[in-house]
Amino acid sequence: GDTAWLAARLYREFLQADEPAVASVEGLTLELLAHLWRGQSSSLPGNPPLWLQRVKELLRTHFSERLSLFDLSAWAGIHPVHLARTFRKFQGCTVGDYIRRLRVEHACREISQKHPPLVDVALSSGFCDQSQFCKTFRNLTGMTPREYQEAVQRVNLKQRS
Repeated sequence: GDTAWLAARLYREFLQADEPAVASVEGLTLELLAHLWRGQSSSLPGNPPLWLQRVKELLRTHFSERLSLFDLSAWAGIHPVHLARTFRKFQGCTVGDYIRRLRVEHACREISQKHPPLVDVALSSGFCDQSQFCKTFRNLTGMTPREYQEAVQRVNLKQRS
């Protein structure tokens, strides 16, 4: 059930060992503890709360910075467990997953518009190093940043011809 899913998700996030995983591990740990404490999962209303849109906007504008779940929940004025549970319910992913996607989307835009060194793209996207950037990029897109860069260059050459 939910407990097993949360525990498995927590373990996978722990193995990620990147900076966004910290927020995910925090949230999933708190959610797992709350779930175990209550002995049941609670259902949330069908409409997302207004604070969720503000949190998503904050993440979109500050995705490259280190933001913990506690920072986000304090900013939104809610409890971290509530933030983690509500975010996952309405977004279909953890806060850490969302941050990773935003970072990879930014990297794709950078690679597509310019041809900077990948280490510069990694750092401007909020990754600690190029290795973590490449691993995360491949997990989310199915190709390495270099393969993506080469694919974009091929498309650009075809468009010019």
